[in-house]
Parts: sequence; C-alpha cells; structure tokens
Amino acid sequence: MSVRERKEVQEVLWKECMKPYQVHLFSDEKKIPDFLPSEPVFIHDNKRYLNFLVFDCFHLKGSDVLRDVATTAIESGGLVSTDGRIQAMEELQRSMQEIKKFDSLLVGLDETAVLLATFSIFSPQTTFFIDYETSPSIAAILQWRNVEYYSHTDIEHLEQSLSAKKDKVMIVDGVYEWLGNVSPANDLIKVADDNDCLVIGNELNSFGFLGRDGRGFIDLMNLYEAVHVDIGSFSRFLGGFGCYVGAKRFMINKIKENTAGVLQSLPQFLLAVNCAGLDSIKTRKKKDGMHQTLWRNSRYFITRLKQIGFMTKSDTPIVVVSFKNNEEAGEVTKKLFFEQIIVAQSKERIRLCLSIEHTMDDLDYCLDKLETISKDLGILSQ
Repeated sequence: MSVRERKEVQEVLWKECMKPYQVHLFSDEKKIPDFLPSEPVFIHDNKRYLNFLVFDCFHLKGSDVLRDVATTAIESGGLVSTDGRIQAMEELQRSMQEIKKFDSLLVGLDETAVLLATFSIFSPQTTFFIDYETSPSIAAILQWRNVEYYSHTDIEHLEQSLSAKKDKVMIVDGVYEWLGNVSPANDLIKVADDNDCLVIGNELNSFGFLGRDGRGFIDLMNLYEAVHVDIGSFSRFLGGFGCYVGAKRFMINKIKENTAGVLQSLPQFLLAVNCAGLDSIKTRKKKDGMHQTLWRNSRYFITRLKQIGFMTKSDTPIVVVSFKNNEEAGEVTKKLFFEQIIVAQSKERIRLCLSIEHTMDDLDYCLDKLETISKDLGILSQ
C-alpha cells in the first residue's frame, strides 16, 4: 500500500474514532478541544477522562481485530476496490440472514440515507405513527410527512388513533435512547396487528446491544413474524460502519427501485469490518462475562442514582437522568466536564452510556461527582 493510501486510511479511521462536542456550552476560561476521542476512557492534557457519550458499550470501536480486518482488506484491494465488493456483500447478507432471519437487506453509509430510502416506498397518504421517545433521526426525517405521535405508556389512545387511519405504518423502538429503557414492544405490536398496521422495528439502539448475544429486541421478544421492516446500525454497538434495512425481498426490491443511486455502496473494507463485527455476535458466549458484567454494573449504577435521589426510568446500560429543566441539566453537564466526566445532554436530560471499560471505581467516582455537583447547585438537598 502506498504512503498516500495509508494516509487516507488513517484519516478515515481517525474521523470514525472522533466525535464532535458542543464547545460553545463551556467557559472560555478553559481550553476545550474541538474533538474528543470516542474511547470510554482517555487521557487529554495529562488528565484522565470518563467518556459516556458513545454508543459503544462493548468497546468494539477500538477493537484490534476490526482494525486488522480493515487494514488487511485495504492492503489487498485498496480503499475503493470493487473487485471483492459483491463477495463481501454476499457474506454480509449470509451473516445477517443467520442472525436476523430476514430475506434480504440493503446497507447505507448512515442513518439518514437508510431511513430516507426506507420511507420512500410509502405513499404521501401514509400516516406514520412514531413514539414521542423515538430516535431523533427518525423524527427529523419524518417531520414533513403525515405523523401521529403516540406514547408507549398509553396503549388505549394508540389503539383509537390507529383505528381512525387507513394507510398506516407504526415504528416500534427497541430501546429509547433518551429514556434508557426497553420498550413494551409486544404490547405495541399487538395493537398494530389488530389494526392492520405495517410495523417497522427500530433496532438502531438495540442491535448488537440487547437480547441474545446482541441480536436485538426483535430476537429477544421473538417478533420476527410481526415486524415487517427492520432498521439497525452496524456502528453503534458493533464497531462497524453504516446502517441496514432488512425485510422481505419484494420490499427491498421496491426500496432499490425508488432510490437508485441514492444509497451509495460501502467500500469493500467497510463491509469486511461489518462482517467481523457480526462475528462478535455469532461467536459470543455467555462464559465471556462481558454482557453480565455490563448489565450488572448498570443495575448497580441505576440503583445508586435512585438512592441518591435522581430521577431515572432507565433499565439498561444507557442511563438517562432527568432534571427539572434545561438549565439544571446544562449546569450539571458543564460541571461534570470539568471533573473529567463527559455526558450527553438533551433539554432537561443527561445521558450516560456505560461501557465495559468503565470500572466500578469509575462509576463510583461519577456517582460521587453527580451527587456533589447537584447538591452544590441546590438540585438535591444537602
């Protein structure tokens, strides 16, 4: 591989490992980097940071195995080789069919491309039923379509709303990324089935994370026959690239017809990385202890949060804490940063994605700082 190609590879991998951060939220007195590493724990300016931003609970983005797969594929075929792309895509198809049990799939570079492609097959008269807590990317893409919002806690109202529409699609989430809990998918899908409503399963926050070895909520709840379209991510929990949509072959063919040239093919080396990421599901055994440790740590963390007095509905390693207003959440986020703890914020909520790389001492340190900061701000009583 030439020097130029090596440099291009390094830039691709480096950009994938870096995430933008909202620098403008913080004091100008402190020097804040424009980008922060996606590592769960990293050193910056001789300080050790705990990073709870990234959906990478099993720390596969830093996997030496996946990096070696990418390097080998690039060295053998280059960055944009087309010679082995068909074979790589066929291998990815076989792996996904084994894990997810759908007939066919398409792969896109990101959530936006895959969501736009999927929603394109529905007519302008279609009404999309989406949860108030659905993934922000889904809500953003559908904002110009006919949308009815529902609450997963009010099944009766959902049933009434569905019965009033003819051409309808309901999106059912696996894990709510700004609540951190598992959805009542069985109840939601039963209502959809009773009202002849097509169901799209949102596995963006659950594939590689939830269920049997990470197969997602559809596998966990055995909803293969009830979910008509399955959308998920290779990048969030599997250390891969891009997103997928899986369905019956006729639906995938329809998406292809509607989006010719829109869904760009992934380079061969990215497909190879996705295949390697799927191997972590197929070969993951209970004896490795990763899942058990992560979920045990999350139960401990959530229990301690509630004991301290914080509000949370979370029941997964994606832990969301609610405050009274945006200002409280913003102040806590800033002060945590200057204690070397990085969290995500959306309005009155902050989110911490726990990682297998976070030790119990790390979690205790975070809990202690959360409690101290919140008491200092008058959010919690002394």
